Amino acid sequence: MQSKNVFARRVGMFAALSLLAITGIAQAATKITMPLVTGYYNDQKIYYVNTEASDAGVAATDGTTFVPKLTNSIKAGATADIYVVTNNSQHNIVDSVPNPLGPTNAAADYSPLWRVTLVTWQTGFTPKTLTSEAAVIAARDAGMVTLTPTDIVVNCSVMVTPWGHLPSAIAVDIEDDDETETSTITLPLIKGFVNGKTIFYINTDTSDQGVATHDGINFVPKLLGAHASGSEADIFPVVGNANPAQHNVVDSAPMPVGPSNTDTQYSPLWDVVPVKFTNQSRHNYPLLNSTAKIDKLKASGDLSVGPEASIIINCPIVRAPKH
Repeated sequence: MQSKNVFARRVGMFAALSLLAITGIAQAATKITMPLVTGYYNDQKIYYVNTEASDAGVAATDGTTFVPKLTNSIKAGATADIYVVTNNSQHNIVDSVPNPLGPTNAAADYSPLWRVTLVTWQTGFTPKTLTSEAAVIAARDAGMVTLTPTDIVVNCSVMVTPWGHLPSAIAVDIEDDDETETSTITLPLIKGFVNGKTIFYINTDTSDQGVATHDGINFVPKLLGAHASGSEADIFPVVGNANPAQHNVVDSAPMPVGPSNTDTQYSPLWDVVPVKFTNQSRHNYPLLNSTAKIDKLKASGDLSVGPEASIIINCPIVRAPKH
């Protein structure tokens, strides 16, 4: 418990915000500007958004959404590694980044789901800034630091590297010279429905290259490990003809968005389950805004549901009804 609290204090330096998105099947409603968190990869600064954590203490410190289901992504093999130094003030270190950012990413090890490893400097050694995984491992091998893997998973999509930024980004403002200033990124804000109410989310990563290309987001094949892992929830895009006001439907949302979320079914990792009206030549289509409506129309034969597309998208919900 003490090590988790130390981690919470360290990640809290990054003033994260919680937001969420989905695939380009939905329509962008507006835009949102979010803080970027600085990290290190191979001696270079990189920047990511911090949206969710599987640990309540970390979520509370960072102001992100508490999502206990994310822990299941570890056993699913869907995580990468992030190193958090507990007793020296410095940015976190990640073991991989998209290369390049966007739909053509070829870094198979990258994932926006980071399993936290705590790095602690040992007595008798003067801490120095570690800026790569290789440096962390070398310090461990020299007896200078200890590494403590945790079961904490944070959802932190890499948005900016020295070689570019996420293609779907509307604007990026990096404050490298004055670290008291906050770097930001502006992303499309996507509208959806849950339980008859409106939600908004951001769209950052997907396991499918076609979706990534369409949406201008990171292609992350490792995310497919989250399918049927218990770390995901379901999203229902309506394909074919539909109500003009139709947006994607999700089966859960944070209540509320943030560290006090009580909906344990919510996850920003969405299994895509397409739905389609069986009569594609009708004049009027009902608006689908809840899974209850989907189930009702499926039962009446007016709607076909599935099969699952074996696609995972990382779309953190950033605005949702409180009740």
